[in-house]
Amino acid sequence: MSTQLDLKELERKAFRSTYQDGLWDLYFGLIVICMSIFVYRPATGYSPVNIVLALSAMAAAYSLFWAGKKFITLPRMGQVQFGAQRKKRRLTLIIVLSVVVLIQVVLVSLQLLAWANPEVGTRFNSLIRDRNVMDLVVASIGALIVGPSMILVAYFRDFPRGYFIAVMIALAVFLMIYLNQPVYPIIIGALIALPGLVLFVRFLQKYSLRQEEAPNE
Repeated sequence: MSTQLDLKELERKAFRSTYQDGLWDLYFGLIVICMSIFVYRPATGYSPVNIVLALSAMAAAYSLFWAGKKFITLPRMGQVQFGAQRKKRRLTLIIVLSVVVLIQVVLVSLQLLAWANPEVGTRFNSLIRDRNVMDLVVASIGALIVGPSMILVAYFRDFPRGYFIAVMIALAVFLMIYLNQPVYPIIIGALIALPGLVLFVRFLQKYSLRQEEAPNE
């Protein structure tokens, strides 16, 4: 029994070591900054340009994350295969997040319907006549969807820093919607990314690429 527990603890430490490059922190920080472009509501109304810019920025953030893992982390740490328990946790996370994403899609679809059909939007607005109250309700719903989702990711992925990131992302979403000021999520995104940048620099200093042996003369 003791040996089995030791093996589980070793696997857990090895799994957590995959986060020491700081790339997840950098990725989520950039995503929050990208969201500030998407959620911000300009006085002139939403423009397709905002959506294209936000999606392009998110794609660029993921590309940087993928490239960092493939060309920086992987050559230094190698590929690690984890046991069945980790695979089971990953499958559970996928199922839970799929349900959460489905709920998010429904809510976003209703919002898009309200934009596309003024009559639907008018009926929704009539339910909550005070604009500040409506913004508060929508901001709270957004934060409650995003925050717990990230907490689930942190739990199932054994990512301790993910709990801090979850709280910060929920706060960013709330402020973005309620105050409609992109500067706040940009600052929060920077606060998420900064520890990741520090970890990334330390990772590069700690793990250098193996030098190939010089050929015998």
